[in-house]
Amino acid sequence: MSPSTPQTPSTASPALGEALERSMDFFKALANEQRLRILGLLASRPAVVEEIAGALELTPATVSHHLARLRRAGLIGVKSDQQYRVYWLEEKRLREASRELLRLDNLRAGAGPFPEDAYARKVLDTFLSRGRITAIPAQRKKRVVILDWLAAKFEAGRDYPEPEVNALIERFHSDYCFWRRELVMGKWMQREKGVYRLRSAPASGRGGA
Repeated sequence: MSPSTPQTPSTASPALGEALERSMDFFKALANEQRLRILGLLASRPAVVEEIAGALELTPATVSHHLARLRRAGLIGVKSDQQYRVYWLEEKRLREASRELLRLDNLRAGAGPFPEDAYARKVLDTFLSRGRITAIPAQRKKRVVILDWLAAKFEAGRDYPEPEVNALIERFHSDYCFWRRELVMGKWMQREKGVYRLRSAPASGRGGA
């Protein structure tokens, strides 16, 4: 990395770190053939270490190691029955964990945002209050973030007469003339004979420098 290249500080919260750690524990517990086979056996019925070892042709010590790993991930339960320890599959926990960990928003949260997404959120937090634009950013880069946000309020593929454009923008800021002009000049929208429509070009190509 070049000395002049700034490093992006980590924005992950403790909650996101815990969610990512839970996901890693879950997937690491399943990322082993023998542990998957043990879960398969326990999906049929509860069993003791010696039964599992005999079915899989493993030593009891190896089975105990894998069972401990699965217990840490919350995938199996255990109880003492006289001189034996009986293990069973926590089916509800397995279903809940699979559903929760594989939700798209949780996967995104565990990774954290791209730097540009974090920047956009910071700009929006600064210049928006209760869904309205509080000020016009002086910096072009920040205005582009607001314009991306504002353009998203329009429906793609729909024609808007100018009075309707003005009314929609005015819901978010009183200077609708400024924002309407910026949307057209920055190529978020096209205008023809007083009718406006969102352009189909990706946002990254809009706004200029």
